[in-house]
Amino acid sequence: MTRSLRRSALGLLLLASCSSKPKSRYPIEHVVVFVKENHTFDNYFGSFPGADGTTACHLKDGTSFSCPHAPDSTPRDLCHEHGCALADWAGGQMNGWEGVAGSDVSGDRLAWAQYAESDIPNYWKYARTYTLGDRFFANVLGPSFPGHAFLLAAQAGWAVGNPPSHIPSSLNWGCDQPKGDTVSILQGGTCKTAEVAPCFDAPSVPDVLPAGVTWKFYGTDFYGLDPEPWSMFDAFKPIRNSDRWKNVVNVTQLGKDIANGTLPDVSWVVNQDLADEHPAVGSVCSGENWTVGYINQLMKSSYWNHIAILFTMDDFGGWVDHVAPPRQYGCDAAHPYGLGFRLPLLVISPYARPGFIFHEQAEQASVPRFIERIFGAPPLSDRDPAAQDGQANDLLGAFNFGQAPLPPLVLSLHSCP
Repeated sequence: MTRSLRRSALGLLLLASCSSKPKSRYPIEHVVVFVKENHTFDNYFGSFPGADGTTACHLKDGTSFSCPHAPDSTPRDLCHEHGCALADWAGGQMNGWEGVAGSDVSGDRLAWAQYAESDIPNYWKYARTYTLGDRFFANVLGPSFPGHAFLLAAQAGWAVGNPPSHIPSSLNWGCDQPKGDTVSILQGGTCKTAEVAPCFDAPSVPDVLPAGVTWKFYGTDFYGLDPEPWSMFDAFKPIRNSDRWKNVVNVTQLGKDIANGTLPDVSWVVNQDLADEHPAVGSVCSGENWTVGYINQLMKSSYWNHIAILFTMDDFGGWVDHVAPPRQYGCDAAHPYGLGFRLPLLVISPYARPGFIFHEQAEQASVPRFIERIFGAPPLSDRDPAAQDGQANDLLGAFNFGQAPLPPLVLSLHSCP
């Protein structure tokens, strides 16, 4: 080989080594996390065959009744703040909903209501075809701010509530809040509360991803009020105050990235508009169509062969669930939050166990842990003890990487009420 050819070959080798990312031990090259709003497992899948659901609802005095049918668009929101969640939980008795204002108005028993397969048929088709998790818990008895944060960072800076919302002047929660805004936290993981600025100098998943592993957050505007995508990365200084904030983009870019072959290795897809499935805001049917539209694009692309799609909720939304959180509040740094109520979890992949009910106990911090496992990243808890991913289930039991890959399931969108 001539000297020039050797130089050229060496240059190509160096270029390849610099541009390549670590090879995963799993046949998954892309992880896409869809996050919608405010539903428990029982509320969406309480009557799903073989799952740990129920269609029998109960009051504190032991009165039993058939769980009512939930309307596509609800007449009101249900209280899902930390205080209401603690009341619902009732020390683990799971019977405090009737004492929470708004749960039952004029006898409609809205908090106990459930959706049927006919209401969300495509989510049920995913569950029947791929994998449904029925032991997936929120990490906090509380609302959106900590729920969204856990899916990005396996922690929420000990937060248990939401910061103030300023509509329409200031819409993002986090470092862009007006000066003086605070969020309630469990101080040092104890049960003593404190008020702090909702802007945390804490690591999130992008901080531990190996070099060469790419990511984006695809978000919507806030109910049409803000042209900038709403993202909980706004609460994490290392992302918000760096050039990595450019990775937070409008969800309209997702379709373009799929079509152009530029989908990053890790994606969060979060809806914060009228298709977010939030009670009293949007339609569950429209929200399902929104999600399915993007999953269809992924199904029809070459990405399907090596992808894992996770679908879940940010919080319980005030709805009833019958399973008590198995890890309770400990009021110390080793047991800071306990767990919140169950949320739906769909695992959609060629390597998801087909028609499988994933009964292993998991939690929102399991999503970062799964991403870390797939891409060979260390747990965030190695950097910050507030992160809960080190002890969380990694969701790998929902997969069979040795099976013949499952085909895509492209679904038709359905008419909404």
